[in-house]
Amino acid sequence: MNTNAYNILKSHKVTRLCHFTRFQSLTSILSSENGIIASKLIQKDVKNVTDNKRLDGKTDHICCTIEYPNSWYFQTARKNNNDKIFIDWVVLYINIEILKNRSIEFCPCNASKGCGRYIQKNSDNIGILFTDFDGKYYRTNEMLSCCPTNGQAEILIYGNIPSSYIMGAAVADKDLAKRVNAYFKTIGIDCIPIYIAPSIFTVEWSRLVHEGQRPDETIWSQED
Repeated sequence: MNTNAYNILKSHKVTRLCHFTRFQSLTSILSSENGIIASKLIQKDVKNVTDNKRLDGKTDHICCTIEYPNSWYFQTARKNNNDKIFIDWVVLYINIEILKNRSIEFCPCNASKGCGRYIQKNSDNIGILFTDFDGKYYRTNEMLSCCPTNGQAEILIYGNIPSSYIMGAAVADKDLAKRVNAYFKTIGIDCIPIYIAPSIFTVEWSRLVHEGQRPDETIWSQED
């Protein structure tokens, strides 16, 4: 459906999209083939929405970032989380093949900026994510080609992202990795790798990619 968008991202060596969620949401995401469902389409009795405001107005779309998560918004979401029991977060890595099978829109900055004013629908123009933006965001010669110029740039995927497109789960520390692994076992999942990647949960990763470096990510194993 969006082969051109897929090809453009591949040409920039993009390997994945990212979507962050609360740990307790993994149950509804991974126990069904429907996977990640846009908030407008989630049944009220199971709704657990990360962003209750959705200033972009796209409640029938799922927000994803490119290669690394939007850690700026992530910090705000964690700070505003009133749930004192479920405080842990997971970044889900999404196979970019999803672009071939869903309608998408995209934004070269955070989609909520200007209440969605910067969102674009022509996916053939998605390459602008990798150009200078707004007179404030510039690419360095060293910057990783797979990362958009503005680290908060988003791809909005319509409807849902089936669980079959989830290719990894990243957490900030070993303790949470063990808990995620224990949950995976209870639902019979043994094919989704778990990554320990503390720096992607902070804005530190942005500095690294501008310098041409990838943040450290270690695949967790039960021997750790």
